[in-house]
Amino acid sequence: MPRRWLAWCGLAFLLSGSVAAGGRPYARLHPAVYAGTYAVRFCMGTCPTGAGTEGVGRMGTLVLLAAPLRDARGRLGYKYLERGPINGCLLLGPWSGPAGYAQFDPDARRRRFLVWALEPDGRTVEFEFNRSPDAGNAMDLHLTPSGLGGTGGLWVDAGTPDTSRALPGNEIQARRIGEAQPARCPRLGEDSEAMKDVRWPRP
Repeated sequence: MPRRWLAWCGLAFLLSGSVAAGGRPYARLHPAVYAGTYAVRFCMGTCPTGAGTEGVGRMGTLVLLAAPLRDARGRLGYKYLERGPINGCLLLGPWSGPAGYAQFDPDARRRRFLVWALEPDGRTVEFEFNRSPDAGNAMDLHLTPSGLGGTGGLWVDAGTPDTSRALPGNEIQARRIGEAQPARCPRLGEDSEAMKDVRWPRP
């Protein structure tokens, strides 16, 4: 995960000038086929089949937008340590099951903005649930017949590529329930819980 994240950061930096104009480079990193509203299940290990709930640590709503989210003044928001403007959100339901980290933390913020983008492999999109200077919790999702599916897991970067490592991931299932709806997301610049890791660009 760390190496892919670094590769994406370099590409995002080169293409950042096209974000505000909604140019073609931005569209290539954020294909419209992934944009939508999803009912998401975060499982501890493998997800159960059908509508089963055993092993499902948390459910919620995931919104991946086709364009960056803006506040009431038209400004773009950014998350600390992440490249690119906010272009989605995650609304977590009540926690259930054994306590863990990130999405399985009972005290995790239940409303949060996110930054998603296509990974260099061209088949997977990724966003970070949590991010620090040397670690994060990345969610990697690919297209499935019902929406999106993939895994989420912790990665740690000790400073050099050969010491970077990713811990085993937990399955994620996201069933598409509609078009991308910005109104489902918290209000950028106004929701104090969701704004805890958001920064504004320098003038």
